[in-house]
Amino acid sequence: MLASVITGLVCLAAAAGVSASQPEARDYSSIGVGPYWVDMPVDHFGGYNATFKNRYWVNATYYKPGGPVVLFDSGEQDAEPLLGYYLQDYHGISAAMATAKEFGGVAILWEHRYYGKSLPFPVNANTTGIQYQYLTTEQALEDVVYFAKQFSVDGIDDSLKPGDTPWIWIGGSYPGARGALIRVRNPEIFYAVWASSAVVQAQVDFWQYYAQAERSLARNCSADWVAITKYGDTVLSQNTTDATYLKYRILRATAGKPGGNATLADKVTWAQAEALSYSSAMSQLRVALGSYQYFGFQASIQPFCDLLESFNNTGVPTWDNSDTSVQVPFSSEAGIAATYGIDKLVDAWLVAIWELDRDSLPGSPLPSDPTGRSWTWQYCTEWGYYQIANADNPHNIISVSRTYNSSQASCLTAFKNSTGLMPSTPNVDAINKYGGWNMTPSNVMFTNGQFDPWRSVTMDSPEPEAPHRNVTTTIPKCNTPPANNDVFGITHANMVHVSDQRVLLTPDANHTNFHTVGFYSPIATEPFYSGMGLFGMALREWLPCFEQHSV
Repeated sequence: MLASVITGLVCLAAAAGVSASQPEARDYSSIGVGPYWVDMPVDHFGGYNATFKNRYWVNATYYKPGGPVVLFDSGEQDAEPLLGYYLQDYHGISAAMATAKEFGGVAILWEHRYYGKSLPFPVNANTTGIQYQYLTTEQALEDVVYFAKQFSVDGIDDSLKPGDTPWIWIGGSYPGARGALIRVRNPEIFYAVWASSAVVQAQVDFWQYYAQAERSLARNCSADWVAITKYGDTVLSQNTTDATYLKYRILRATAGKPGGNATLADKVTWAQAEALSYSSAMSQLRVALGSYQYFGFQASIQPFCDLLESFNNTGVPTWDNSDTSVQVPFSSEAGIAATYGIDKLVDAWLVAIWELDRDSLPGSPLPSDPTGRSWTWQYCTEWGYYQIANADNPHNIISVSRTYNSSQASCLTAFKNSTGLMPSTPNVDAINKYGGWNMTPSNVMFTNGQFDPWRSVTMDSPEPEAPHRNVTTTIPKCNTPPANNDVFGITHANMVHVSDQRVLLTPDANHTNFHTVGFYSPIATEPFYSGMGLFGMALREWLPCFEQHSV
């Protein structure tokens, strides 16, 4: 055992005129945030005896003796871009810092192994399965357990270890699921959890992802999305001139700019159309879905639907001005295909793509980050979530070219140097052994968005095969699961993915970047305040029950 694994923390000099017998009067705000590093075993469970540096940050601004430790888990990304937004309340308020302030706690931003700079091995396109084999849910959960057992901050006199003070986990999406899992797995380490949009039910076939998006669409736009998807699959799945011509039109539409600007569109060639794959062409037809997950229908898809259903704000179902005798009422729920036929819909759809000002839509492209490949390894090996089509769904809005076989083939191709280490199908039992959407942990609050595309694999899943447990705001007693198999938490009306763990009060240049948007709603502040309010009330119920114990 290493004598000390927590390094680099700044010692805090005693405040002038304050004695050690009055710790409550000390000022802890000068403790820097880091980054700091912990020497972490690469393999907690086997014989590979090596360590790596795992990165984290600390903010003790609001600490008072006896206060909790609040850990915000950054999950499957580089944690550093989150620092100002989730550990320093830059331009807003975060759940981690608000909780630390209210209860006198120390806040931590934690970086997951194989992401950012917390790398057991270099991560790039050549990282092998032999190196990735230590990227498992169990290894990553044990990282935080190992860290918590040895955590200390120079300048804070009393112990901050889990047996001496409550540890609180806050996270959304995959980090939210991690929080729920670790409360089941290690209740002696983490005493309370806020799990937002927590994807607790791992499954391979995840066709429901796009089903949730379809449910939020205006009915006319939904009808036409279903129709264009069926038409595209019918035409593009054939190796014909008609298929190449449609690909050519799609490429021109995606290259076009608003106002009929054809500068780039005119450079599209027939050879490019012939080279475009069926699945790639179909993905271009759903270009407007790109930022739905965080921004929802109104901000991300409605501009496209408005252009589509109003015939580019002309009301005329053609663009050669040869037919001005009829107009489509935008409020019609039938849609263009049902009213005027599929040819008019194809015309309208491609012009809507052309005229859509995609540069003004929310959701900045992610900077190139090779550790993003690590999540591919995780879903290919354990979590699944293949966002494929369900041909039997009458409201299907993605191509039937997206199948289990194509997804699995992509995994095997991405890690072709991992023979024997890449399973033939994701091992979802490694996740669901903790209960999935049937888990019954105590001291956990689950929150969701009504139209979150990931809601189908959360505790509040609306899918037929889900348990359909009642979500209640009644705070359960400490260390006791909610009564009647209920789920304690909130489902935020009209919201999408992780809408509630930060509120943006002053917009800044990064507020539409997925690196910083990922744990809050950029379109509404209410989810944060309602979630934070209920979690604060729950902690006031639960924290007095904490008893010191041996870990």
